[in-house]
Amino acid sequence: MRTINFYDYVSKRYATNDTRENRVRELVYAFKSGQRAAVDHAVKVVSDLLIKWYGVDCDSYVFCCVPASNNGKYIRRFKRFAAELTKRTGIQNGTEYINIFGQREAKHNNANHIVSESYGYIVSADPEFFANKNVILFDDLITTGETANEFAAELESVGANVLGAMFLARTKMMNNN
Repeated sequence: MRTINFYDYVSKRYATNDTRENRVRELVYAFKSGQRAAVDHAVKVVSDLLIKWYGVDCDSYVFCCVPASNNGKYIRRFKRFAAELTKRTGIQNGTEYINIFGQREAKHNNANHIVSESYGYIVSADPEFFANKNVILFDDLITTGETANEFAAELESVGANVLGAMFLARTKMMNNN
């Protein structure tokens, strides 16, 4: 799947004195917690790019956020963001047609950031809405891309055509030396 990210992210497990890297960290964590300024910034950078790419044809596409670990986090992280992006660009909001049941537990046990799906965690996409739609995914952070790829497959299984994914930031792989 084609992807684009706006920033490079350095995990907190790596010390850095780089002002830009620290600002990106702050932005990612502020966005994850739903802080207005971070969400507004993300709306601006994402919508500016969508308008540049698709212009008045934005309404021909569906924008859908990649599921978080539970429905509460999904709503906090993405509901206002997706709604504002829709207002600004005219793109269809697919996030409203996703339901998350249960809790996914992240297992950060190695450099590959393996995420394990927990028992009872189910993501449901509305097949009537997504059938034959051109979808652009979004998530705040990409490390391996596995979560976005799994979600893309879920949407494709209900008839969507996933064009690619946008990420606020991409985890920069660091050398432990």
